[in-house]
Amino acid sequence: METSSLVSAIPANDAATPAVAPLRATGRPDHLTAQRVEVAIILQAMLGTPSAAEYLATNAVDPAVVSRVLYQPQLRRGRHDAHGVRC
Repeated sequence: METSSLVSAIPANDAATPAVAPLRATGRPDHLTAQRVEVAIILQAMLGTPSAAEYLATNAVDPAVVSRVLYQPQLRRGRHDAHGVRC
């Protein structure tokens, strides 16, 4: 099947279908890394920063991202409560 026929098979967004913001709107273009960061934030709230840092390092997340997410929460691209859950 050609790409153009796949695109035409997708229905246009109408008033009944809520618009979904692309992940880029949250500042995270890499879906897998974004998921890993979300898990790490919850791990940090549950088990502490060392466990979250180990998880991110084991999953090859860039050290600059690890530093920003875990040690500078005010610079996170998403908002999270004290339990690590997105608000």
